[in-house]
Amino acid sequence: MENSDAKAEVLWKKFYMVTTEMYRFIKKNDTDMFLSLLDQRLELQKQLEQLNNKTYHKTEAGKALIRQINPLNVRIRALAQSWLISHRNLNNKVH
Repeated sequence: MENSDAKAEVLWKKFYMVTTEMYRFIKKNDTDMFLSLLDQRLELQKQLEQLNNKTYHKTEAGKALIRQINPLNVRIRALAQSWLISHRNLNNKVH
């Protein structure tokens, strides 16, 4: 494994861990912590883009990690949309 792959692996594992925590906190409706974790994940994404590694995600380990991240992203997106809609409705009732 080349050095770039090793760095990418570390970043992708952190990305997965942060995504897992994001899901946990959005399920609890802890939006402050969720948004803090989102900021962390965006920073990891920037680091991955700057690393510009084109091989790690093609390895078996990389593919397995991405297969774990993708369903979490779908669940997070659904919960975030639900939260947004409910708060928009609440805001509309207030006004």
